[in-house]
Amino acid sequence: MPGAVLVAYAVFAVVLLLGAGLIFARGEWSRARGWDRLVLFGPLFYAAPVAAFGSEHFTITQEIAAMVPGWLPWHVFWAYFVGSCFLLAGLSLATKIRSRLAASLLALAFFLFVVLMDAPGWAHDLHSRFAAAQMLRELAFSAGPLALAASLGALDRGRAKLAAQVAVKIARYCIAVGVVFYAVEQFLHGRHVPGLPLEAVTPAGIFGHAFWTYLTAAVYAVAGVLLLVGMRTRAAATAVGAAAVFVVLVVYIPMAFLKHTTFTGFNYLGDTLMYAGTVLLLAGAMPHGAKASAASAAAAPAAARVE
Repeated sequence: MPGAVLVAYAVFAVVLLLGAGLIFARGEWSRARGWDRLVLFGPLFYAAPVAAFGSEHFTITQEIAAMVPGWLPWHVFWAYFVGSCFLLAGLSLATKIRSRLAASLLALAFFLFVVLMDAPGWAHDLHSRFAAAQMLRELAFSAGPLALAASLGALDRGRAKLAAQVAVKIARYCIAVGVVFYAVEQFLHGRHVPGLPLEAVTPAGIFGHAFWTYLTAAVYAVAGVLLLVGMRTRAAATAVGAAAVFVVLVVYIPMAFLKHTTFTGFNYLGDTLMYAGTVLLLAGAMPHGAKASAASAAAAPAAARVE
């Protein structure tokens, strides 16, 4: 395994183990029940890949710098700067130290990636489903931490609470559109990898092959519609997150072993786990069952009072 790939796996493992250890040490696991235990890992599933991707900015700097838009100066500087931010943000989310600040800055960073790189890239080739999928992935990577930051900063009344509710709703729509798009793509192109339907084809040696793509598409289709219409949003987001974690276990970890000499296996694994974390961050910002109805009922009067 090349040294740069090994560094990415090492950073990923350290952050993952650190965050998981703290979840158990703080008693969060014992206090959570049912699927809420999976939601607990949302910040960690986001943090470990983002920190590992940050390490790539230091080991393959020239390749990362080449992705910086041409009109921006100091390409290498931005590669190092963003890499440092990713490493610090990953540690922040894993340890819950200044996690609201880290989540806010991550939301801003990925939104800028969408505006400066992914949306223009898709605009140059509107017929490319991969460019659209990548843009929606980066938009989701922005929306997840936005929902987390809003949930951490929500207050009991007034403008702050209303702003948090609006931010979470924006995050829900941004993620829901991507989930529905991914569902359609996976139904149409079952040979491609599940979870995030990008260019890679599921290796023939992986058990189940296209079955996992169609299964994930079915979960995404139902959950995506629920997220769009605002019904059972916490359960829907949790289902998408669980499906993404599942395909990481059955497809992307074996794929990482098969492609262990390149970044391809790790990047697909990291992207999909980070997407799972993204949707679980949204789930964590959604109220439980009866609380959801109460929150919706209170939203209109709260808005009226603020106005």
